[in-house]
Amino acid sequence: MNKSVMDWVVIMSALNPRPKPFKIDIEDAGYVDIHFLCKYMRVNAIELFLQQEKFSHKDKEKLLLYSNKVAIFLFMDELDIELLDGEDWVHRDQIEVARLNLIYNGEINQLKYTEDELSEYIQKELKALSIIKEQ
Repeated sequence: MNKSVMDWVVIMSALNPRPKPFKIDIEDAGYVDIHFLCKYMRVNAIELFLQQEKFSHKDKEKLLLYSNKVAIFLFMDELDIELLDGEDWVHRDQIEVARLNLIYNGEINQLKYTEDELSEYIQKELKALSIIKEQ
């Protein structure tokens, strides 16, 4: 679990090209990295992905469409928190240490949004991507 930001970028690269976001289920492995980083590590994997010049506009667009589709699932609920007990899954304290290690060097930001704010952020990024694509 103690991967660096660059390790996560390598994982993101390995999962590209991404599947079409409207032909998949929430459990589809094509976006598992983004889902894990946002939901459990509470870091902005969407922003990290968008910052990578080596990822195509198409993959960035797919990521944003997927994230918009599943935004509500990118946050932990009470059941998720209960499962982070060290028995069912890894303990929440271990995740917090790994999260702080990722954030510490400043290469990735915390996911500070509420569900509504995340949707607004995604919409803003989709518009920005469309403008860049048109140029």
